[in-house]
Amino acid sequence: MNQTAKIVIAIAALLALLVLSDAFYIVSETQQVILTQFGEPVGGAIMNPGLHVKLPFVQKTHVFEKRWLEWDGDSNQIPTKDKKYIWVDTYARWRISDPLVFFQRVRDERGAYSRLDDIIDGETRNAIANHNLIEIVRTSNRPFETTGELQEVLDVVTVLEKVEVGRENINAIILKAASAITPEYGIELRDVKLKRVNY
Repeated sequence: MNQTAKIVIAIAALLALLVLSDAFYIVSETQQVILTQFGEPVGGAIMNPGLHVKLPFVQKTHVFEKRWLEWDGDSNQIPTKDKKYIWVDTYARWRISDPLVFFQRVRDERGAYSRLDDIIDGETRNAIANHNLIEIVRTSNRPFETTGELQEVLDVVTVLEKVEVGRENINAIILKAASAITPEYGIELRDVKLKRVNY
């Protein structure tokens, strides 16, 4: 075999290897994949882990997490129903429930965080604005443990406001309202919590 034939065979083998390496992709147990062809989604989401085949150089893989992710919002100053301004820091857990809708609506996790900022912050603002400060701070009407100093204060304050809703129920209100919006972005919310409230 002459030198030219060896070079041609080596180039052909290299090209075949390049085509084969782009034709196969691996999906792990924690991933879900959307294939796009010229920027448009092709077929549904690939959820099964293992080795899969695609058209080399024509189709592109977009990998998304299957696991629960966390969203940690920025602290916002919000007025309560009784006109007291408080700083509220919110936390949520979410996941990608429909990768195809997720890809079409928000493209990636960064776009999802931006949408969640708008949705959860907006619903938190609505919930806080509809409740008094005592409802946001306390969860129940349990009696106070009294010490010497606290007993003096309680003697002066004879009537404490009753908690009608409470912090845990406000968390549930925010979760329910936000969960009604997120499916249109392919997102499922697991929980929303008021992580910190500063007066």
